[in-house]
Amino acid sequence: GRVWALRTGRAVLALAGHVKQVLGLDFCPSGVKCATGSDDNTIRLWDLRKRKAYYTIPAHPNLISSVRYSDCGDFLFSSSYDRSVKVWNLRNCTSVKTLAGHDEKIMRVDVAPGGGMIATASYDRTWKLWAPGQFM
Repeated sequence: GRVWALRTGRAVLALAGHVKQVLGLDFCPSGVKCATGSDDNTIRLWDLRKRKAYYTIPAHPNLISSVRYSDCGDFLFSSSYDRSVKVWNLRNCTSVKTLAGHDEKIMRVDVAPGGGMIATASYDRTWKLWAPGQFM
């Protein structure tokens, strides 16, 4: 990926790391870090101040279609073509929950403001709402 200066239209930073296409990206609430999800089945966590990835999570057995931070920035959600959404505790980069229930690949995950609901959209022509429960 590249970071572009809006005023000049020039690339000011190249962020290399994924070995296949990047399909999802989200900024953490503080704006100094971001997460990317890729066709290489990994999530990379980036420190934009240091201009590099600081952690790679081997996240799913299939491509990652989207990533989304929780409002507090302590959790990350990843959706995948493996028909699941995983919830990651970013303090130790471990999966704390897997949400399964779609019949086809999941294209998108999103978190409601305040974290009260999680939404997923799938190729099975459905969308689902999930209550975060005890994992957040």
